[in-house]
Amino acid sequence: MKKLLVFLKKQELISIACHHKKEIWMANVYMASDANGNLYFVSPQDSLHSKLILKNPEIAFSMAWFDPKNHNNRKGVQGRGVCHVAENAKEIATGVTLIARKFPDLRKTITLKWIRENAWGTKVWVINPTYMKYWDDELFGDDESQEFTF
Repeated sequence: MKKLLVFLKKQELISIACHHKKEIWMANVYMASDANGNLYFVSPQDSLHSKLILKNPEIAFSMAWFDPKNHNNRKGVQGRGVCHVAENAKEIATGVTLIARKFPDLRKTITLKWIRENAWGTKVWVINPTYMKYWDDELFGDDESQEFTF
């Protein structure tokens, strides 16, 4: 689990898949993770992925990395989880802090005050993973991956 959390901490972009009835959508969002593997991103509530998540919070997600000089050195996560708008002050503060730490150029924009007052309805979102498959050629060799249920 420790290696998985280290990998998550280094990642900056996550692809999320959401759906409601027959509508399916993928979105790429900047992300940060906490020490428990929860994932945070910031997005307006009126974006398509946000609207779909509000209707059905069960999502799938993926992130990947590879060494362009060595195609046998790949790392990635595929998972499922439940996503929601951060509702309490602690979740919002955690998301804002983690995003600001990960993306220093956003520190002046994405603040607690801005999240509460911005005109776009942008919110902090939290993904609570229920399952993750972590593949890492370097770590697992021929076994390639390890699975985690939360």
